[in-house]
Amino acid sequence: MNRIQNQTAQGGSRAKRTLCAVLLAAVSVVLLGGCSIANTLLDTTQTPQATPGSEEVVVLNDAGQPLSSATPEAGAASSAISEGTAAPEATAKNETLTVSPSTGRALPEGTVYRPLLAVIDNAAQARPQTGLMLADVVYEFPLDRVDHGTRFLAVFSDVLPLRIGPIRTSRAYLADTALEWGGLYVSLGDPEQAGSNYPLLSASGLPDAVQNKGTAADFFYRDKTVTSIEEHTLFFKALEYAEATGGYSATPCTQRFQFQSDVTYKKGKPFSSVGIPFSSSDSDHVVFTYDAASGRLIRSDKNSKNVLGESKSLTPTENVVGYVSEPITAQNLIVQYISVSSYDTMYRSITVTGNGDCDYFINGRYVTGTWSRPTLADPTTYKLYDGSIIRLEPGNTWIEMMPSTRTIKIRYEG
Repeated sequence: MNRIQNQTAQGGSRAKRTLCAVLLAAVSVVLLGGCSIANTLLDTTQTPQATPGSEEVVVLNDAGQPLSSATPEAGAASSAISEGTAAPEATAKNETLTVSPSTGRALPEGTVYRPLLAVIDNAAQARPQTGLMLADVVYEFPLDRVDHGTRFLAVFSDVLPLRIGPIRTSRAYLADTALEWGGLYVSLGDPEQAGSNYPLLSASGLPDAVQNKGTAADFFYRDKTVTSIEEHTLFFKALEYAEATGGYSATPCTQRFQFQSDVTYKKGKPFSSVGIPFSSSDSDHVVFTYDAASGRLIRSDKNSKNVLGESKSLTPTENVVGYVSEPITAQNLIVQYISVSSYDTMYRSITVTGNGDCDYFINGRYVTGTWSRPTLADPTTYKLYDGSIIRLEPGNTWIEMMPSTRTIKIRYEG
């Protein structure tokens, strides 16, 4: 059974496991002084906020239709989305939506469901990444055996960013996870040192996958704003690709999770933060801290010097710099416990089918539940302790794919 460390004063009892700063750049200094743009970035962080902004929230029932009334544990409907660039307009072969199945937000009439899933770098040298705060869902996986790093699989649907990245190579478990979403899979292809038996993208069954070659190469580019280290500098023009091709689509899933505005759980425990160790023995390798004022979880990462600091994302804009720097925050946090083993001396094997435990952190409350995905052809369903599909607060969700042998650290209120 998975274990959770309780950091309260309650006599050592143990519980079950459980942005917007303007990016300023002295452009004239860059031009005149020869400095890199990265040396001119100033972080003046304000109160965390969700990206995109807010409009109407629609609550879905288990059939994917708007609820006529809230459940007993829910408050009144509040506001939710969306400023930014909406997904491209509908075509005859693509399904259209009025409610997002991945965030629970209302969508403009005729919005096409064309999710784009991108493999995004999380090396310390790659931060801040671009576009993460425009993602509907972000999965975080432990990466390779040689370090304690992680890699993101970001799902974009409500809004397709102008730019996303840095884009990195795929792993078999990232492709297996993307398979349940359909849509477009963006990566740099198979791992560089994959052996002859390693599961390759060509055999993954993904309907649409692109990398930096062929005609898709025109939509990849180098950006050394954050770092000049080559492996962390490749980005993808997501919106431009979608508008230029329009050749991919997917079937929305209403079984993965449901949404309800102001949802609360009577049996939920108030918490203040969650420490995520992944493959490290450090239970504070990644920390999500609940901010009651915004109702969101603020993410912090440890850098290359093992110092914990607030995580940032560069959100593409049309201003002179081209980016806004904001804290990475999540409306909902899911810790999904999975089986992780060694594939070979370099890579890991991660099982994303079967079933297991989950911890949910929603609106300042911690509750438990389970996940299930019978086969790679099925979507993952997330259920509450009572067997009902989990209801999330409308907004973005981060899913931490946690080795079941590791212990997360929950700090409780009070």
